[in-house]
Amino acid sequence: MEGLFVSVTLVYTLLSCGLLLAAFFNFRSQPNRYLIVGFLAVCLHIVYKLIWVGWGNPSQYEIPLPFGLMYPVLLYLFARAYYRPEIAASYRQLMFLSLPFFLHLVLFVAACLQPTESGWIAGYAKIYYVSCMLSLLTFSTLTAKMYTNSKKPSTPTDILIRQLTMMCFGLVLLGYMVLYQVSVPDDDVGFEVRPMVYLFLALGFGLMIRYIITLSIPIFRGFNEGEAVLSKAEGEPNSTVQPSVVAEWAVVIEQELIRTQLYLNPSVSLDMLAQETAIPRHQLTQVFNGYYKKSFYQFIAAMRIEYAVRRISELGDTVTLDSLSYECGFNSKTSFNRYFKAYTGMTPSEYRTARQSITNQTLSIPQ
Repeated sequence: MEGLFVSVTLVYTLLSCGLLLAAFFNFRSQPNRYLIVGFLAVCLHIVYKLIWVGWGNPSQYEIPLPFGLMYPVLLYLFARAYYRPEIAASYRQLMFLSLPFFLHLVLFVAACLQPTESGWIAGYAKIYYVSCMLSLLTFSTLTAKMYTNSKKPSTPTDILIRQLTMMCFGLVLLGYMVLYQVSVPDDDVGFEVRPMVYLFLALGFGLMIRYIITLSIPIFRGFNEGEAVLSKAEGEPNSTVQPSVVAEWAVVIEQELIRTQLYLNPSVSLDMLAQETAIPRHQLTQVFNGYYKKSFYQFIAAMRIEYAVRRISELGDTVTLDSLSYECGFNSKTSFNRYFKAYTGMTPSEYRTARQSITNQTLSIPQ
């Protein structure tokens, strides 16, 4: 009977991991996509725990699910996409970040296939908890560094990232206690630690639910090819919204972006714009995709380049292009040059030279 139960958990784990990995590699480039993958992972993790509670043998040691190695990675990617939206994770980067998960999935399968009395499960559990602690500590530190360096006002997304990061640091301590109980089973610490881990998991699940409800983020819209499901979640133009209303929203958006100069903020996001305009996030996406025929970040990049063109016209050689790129809100000169050339057909230096040449010719014309 125990062998059958382990086989069922193994099949469930493999199917769950296949679903999550498909979502992880397809749903990339938008901050909420990593949140949705994390949300699905927590749901599947909780179901796994319920399976053990309902049908598992109390005397049998629960085989830890390798999802614990995904959570800090997903949080880091979610935060990076929010604080540095111009950097999209490549497939190579995603493969590298998910490598520990793949390795532990292989160990999980190997432990399930071994006899219960062989000691493989206990050995795998020790390796797993050590790896989780290192992963949590590493990626939580990287995430904390990103939001510490951020100068923008707090948004719901920013608050969620900080809350989940603090929970990850707490899980490092719990991981150490679980590892201690696994390694020294005869030494009683006063309570069972593993249920505390699931309590943290439930708290994180609650925080994500509140965030999803607050921002009206769709979770399931049907799985189509590639990123179609989450393109819809980001908000395609809604036929029920009158064109006149969309046009009014567009005017409000432009006025607020110009008034606050929010587009110059390196960490500008739809959440921040939603706060300034009082227009829900999904409706902002409708305006950009449907009215402007651009994504939010393409629109912001165009405003930044227009600003850069004005600054070059005003200041000429007195402003360095390096400082101008950061003044415009770009996080690197490379991004600045790429967007500038796409918008004007010239690099910033070529544009400034051409502008200076025209000015000199104008000044040399006899009056």
